[in-house]
Amino acid sequence: MKRTSTNANVLAVAISISISILQGALVSTNVNAFAVHTQTVGMPISHVRDSTSDTRPSTGKPTSSLGTVHRHQQHKIMPTTASGTALSAAAALPALGQFAAAAFLPCSLGFWRTGYAVSYGFGGAMMASGLLQLFANLPGSAQVILPLHLHAALYVFFGARLNLFLLHREITFPAEIHKMARRDASLSERLKRLPVITGCSVLYYCMTAAPMRVLALLNPPKGNALITGTLAVGFAGFLLAGIGDWYKCKIKARDGKDTLVTTGPYRYLRHPNYTGDMIGWTSVCLVLPLLSVMGNFRRMVPWLAASIFGWAGMVFAVMIGEATVGLEKKHKEKYGGTPEYEEWIKRSWSGPMLGGGKDTTSKGD
Repeated sequence: MKRTSTNANVLAVAISISISILQGALVSTNVNAFAVHTQTVGMPISHVRDSTSDTRPSTGKPTSSLGTVHRHQQHKIMPTTASGTALSAAAALPALGQFAAAAFLPCSLGFWRTGYAVSYGFGGAMMASGLLQLFANLPGSAQVILPLHLHAALYVFFGARLNLFLLHREITFPAEIHKMARRDASLSERLKRLPVITGCSVLYYCMTAAPMRVLALLNPPKGNALITGTLAVGFAGFLLAGIGDWYKCKIKARDGKDTLVTTGPYRYLRHPNYTGDMIGWTSVCLVLPLLSVMGNFRRMVPWLAASIFGWAGMVFAVMIGEATVGLEKKHKEKYGGTPEYEEWIKRSWSGPMLGGGKDTTSKGD
């Protein structure tokens, strides 16, 4: 009964925060919709105000409708230039409040279980942000929009794949493997997780909103081989990560949780899931934005910096600096000294890793 009451309180807090974020998103959406309308008809916002409240004194002379039309056309601004196209794209993009909600709401699962903020929250934020961009009414021809949609589809693919895998693992394996065991906590203890949840949300926001905005504002060139190749490499990286997770899960389910997996993609890559994700995020958060800003670097500095921050936070701080190193040490403590482990270490690569990489290899101990 106590647990039910606590969960209800946490849910109420999460819902309150969610409503506040969504209200901000709706306000931003209305402003964007109005901007799209005014640019579609070629009318600046200031002209809309002037046309509805003309305070000039009357001269007593009749005003011809032709003259009114002529003055209206003089104020008309048609987005035919590159800058006009970029402004139209900016107005048609999902609102920043929507991206913030897409990053925070999945992470708020961490109020329920701490690990959910960096597991289901991560996958959910990527998938929700990708869907926002995928279904946005972006301006331009289908050929121009295709790279933007493929870029967004990579986020949807990653998020859906990760969450399906996590759900399967949590249902199939004991808590000692998936490490998502339920723990009783008071409301105050759960609210102490807010800084971690907020930090994760900011990181996910930078990984999604920033690169998506750079690509949408600059519209990558049609048929650009570098853009197409980078998208393909990103998909291959995420696919490798998915295969690695699936294969390891399959072998441990068959041979036991203490089995050292050294076959399949693990024969030459000790952590194909991490290595694949590094390839994927480097492609979509770093390389694609950099390729897109060629010739427009100064205008895109803030969004490019945010995209690089998101990439560095995930790839360097999380995967290279913590996840890979931690798993290498765990493997050595558990399997070090066994012939299978020593042979595996010699023929396989850990992937990029900050510090401690050489310490995991055998030195005759």
